[in-house]
Amino acid sequence: MKGRNSSAVAIFIGLLLIVVFAVGLAVENNPRALTRPHYYDLALEQFGSFCARIWLPAGIIGIPLFLVSLIVSLVREKKEKE
Repeated sequence: MKGRNSSAVAIFIGLLLIVVFAVGLAVENNPRALTRPHYYDLALEQFGSFCARIWLPAGIIGIPLFLVSLIVSLVREKKEKE
């Protein structure tokens, strides 16, 4: 049971880092990507700038983490069914 929880946490962290990667890449390419006309949201602006600062390391860590933990989880499930 402990292996399932640890792989689920790794998958979640990997997905979170992939989201940070995608948002950061979008904001890096288009700084106004998260804004709406005639509306200012400080939290969204800070989240976008945070993601734009760390999008590359988040992608480098998040994508392999997600893929490896997903593969490990699928292999464990297959072994449990046999």
